[in-house]
Parts: sequence; structure tokens; C-alpha cells
Amino acid sequence: MQPCQEDNRSFFEKLQNTEGLDLRDKRGKRHDLAIVLTGITIALLSHRDGSLSSIHRHLKNHYERLMTALNVEPKSAISRPQLPRVLEKVSVEVFDRLLFENYRFKLNPAERKWFAIDGKELRGSIATGAKRGEAVVPAVEHETLQVQSQTYYSGNKESEVAAVRNLIKENGLGTEKISLDALHSKPKTLEPIAEAGGIYLVGLKKNQKEMFQEVSRETEHLTCLYKTERPEKGHGRIERRKYQVYDMAAIYQDERWLGCQISTVVKVYRERFEIKSGKQSVETSYYLSNQRTNPSELCQAVRNHWSVETNNHIRDVTLKEDQMRSKKRLQTGFWQESGR
Repeated sequence: MQPCQEDNRSFFEKLQNTEGLDLRDKRGKRHDLAIVLTGITIALLSHRDGSLSSIHRHLKNHYERLMTALNVEPKSAISRPQLPRVLEKVSVEVFDRLLFENYRFKLNPAERKWFAIDGKELRGSIATGAKRGEAVVPAVEHETLQVQSQTYYSGNKESEVAAVRNLIKENGLGTEKISLDALHSKPKTLEPIAEAGGIYLVGLKKNQKEMFQEVSRETEHLTCLYKTERPEKGHGRIERRKYQVYDMAAIYQDERWLGCQISTVVKVYRERFEIKSGKQSVETSYYLSNQRTNPSELCQAVRNHWSVETNNHIRDVTLKEDQMRSKKRLQTGFWQESGR
């Protein structure tokens, strides 16, 4: 019998034999990429939401049946921490083409979710006479305020910057959309996100003096690409937020920033009026992003970044996190999850 189509290979066979798909070094490969991508494809076609954690759960739960269906020797499923490391070495263009050719299904970067990352010190853990204590760093989804992952560090001897870099690397967040405060406006933090195909939005303050001066000066003269205004009322005050978006290509960047692929500047004017006291204040903030399109989404992401602060307040009220005084991490339960 003649094949019903010109290329009668299965999708699994195409994944095994398509050149340019697997960008890994030939040495030390632990997982068969074709098996991993077949499992991911089944998860996507099963209407998983696109997050790596959801996809990995589906892959793990159906792994035995997948191995049987593919008629390959049973092996252990890829681990959650290892999954993003393998996917970083996959040609997205080639995989996207195979998906469309076989299932008329395309990867859509817009389906990636925004996560806000910000450290929070547990004040109850600060010893008498000390300045710093234990701290938690959660990655909070903008829309749902759910914690996707979190890590911890000791403020006395560790840095939030290093903790955030590890959190992004170990939990596959580098391929998502991440909002960060100005502490993390550093090339070594932003470059891996850009290289992994992820999107970042990071605050810019005077801790990066030259960049801050250049951006604040040039945005006074450049024509903005997009602007919007959003009044808000609540908590005894009235706020008016004015957003202006600029093309970073027109602003000078030092060579050390080039790997970050910064393409957009968001400038925010905040006018605040305290109803009871009558006090007024004005503040101007700047944010950098490697996202070139959809400026309205970036403006909304600036506002939603403070979901972390809201979430931290909820955790203080309900879980009494700030009253935690134990410095023995295994006693808190959460520390075991961080693997430290």
C-alpha cells in the first residue's frame, strides 16, 4: 500500500532526524530530545497552560504510557530543573515549524506569563544588634498573585542579586516574562534572560548612574512611541500615572549592556494627592525592557509588578512571616523546598 502522504514518518521520527533542532553539545547528553519534545507536544495539545511546571507534570504523569507508545526502552523522565536547561538548547524556529507542519499549531510567545520577583526580609529573624536577617524571594504571577517558585538567602552573608539569578536559572523563568526592581538592573542578570528568549522589565535608578543620566536626559527630547494615562483612587489618595514609551535605539548604551538587548524605555510620572492631609507629591520612574512590541502591555506590567508587595503584605497578615524567628532552615519547612 502506498503512503497516504508524501512524508509518512511519525512526528517522533521527524524529531529524531531533523537537522538543526538539537543545539546541544554532543558530549554528555542525558536525555533523548525527541522523547522530551514529544511529551511537551502532547502536553500542549492537551491544553496545558504553557507554563513549564504544568507541562512537566503532564509529561511525568504520562511518561510510562509515552515510552510504551513510542516503543522505546523505559527510562526516567526528565526532572523539572533539567527541563529548561534542555529547552534552552532547542532551535525554537525549527520546533515551531515542525509543530505547524504536523498539527497546525504554533508556539505563541504572547501566552507566556508575567512574574514579579522581589526579595522580602523576614524582620523577626533579625537578631538584636544585627542589621540583616533571613529573606525570601518569591516569583509571583502578575494576574493571579500565585507564587510560582521561591528561594531564600541570609542577608548577613548572601546577596539578593545572586539569589534571584539562581531562581531564574533553576526554575526555567528565563523563558518567561519577568519584572524586577532596580537592584537587578545588571548585565549579568539580564543577559541570560535575553539569550533564553525571555522578556524582562527592570527598574532603572541611580545605582546605574551613567545609564540613568543618559535615559533621563534623552527622554526629555525624544518623541515617545506610545503614551497613556491611568487615574486611580483608593487608600485615602488619588493617583494619576502617566506612561510614556521610547525606543532605546535612539539612546546611547555602553558596550557592557549590548548583550541585554535593551530595546524599550518606559517613563512613568506619578502624581499623588493625599485626601486627608492635602499633601501632594510627584515622582518620575524609568524601566528598561527587551520587548519591542505591545507597549501597552509593558505599561500594565509596570503597575502589576507591585503585586509582589501586595502578596508580601497578605503573607505577613495571614502567615505571620515577619514574626518568624527561627534561623534553622530545616525547621521552617520552606527551606527544604529551596534545596539549601
